[in-house]
Amino acid sequence: MTLQLVSDQRDLLEEIATFLLKNRLIANAMISETQFLELDEDNPDQSQVMTHSKYILKGISKSLLFHAINKELRASYAHNMPLVYSEPIILIDPDQTERIITRLRQV
Repeated sequence: MTLQLVSDQRDLLEEIATFLLKNRLIANAMISETQFLELDEDNPDQSQVMTHSKYILKGISKSLLFHAINKELRASYAHNMPLVYSEPIILIDPDQTERIITRLRQV
């Protein structure tokens, strides 16, 4: 799976990436900036779309580790929990798969 975390704080995502890598919960990490669009909650008619910058941390992991990752993040970052979700990886080169698996904790 591709684990994804979204936050407005790049330094928080860098700290989390280091934690996840050291604990073998992700095999790699990539942080990028993107534009995030959402409805303005302060606007009564909910018709105003707001745009702001957010950062996304992406890392490859195993689906079976998602709940452990989420639990660890909730315990350590409850005060500032980023949005956490995953997307399945449908196809990947078999040689790459082997290299990734060796970097991850066993389940």
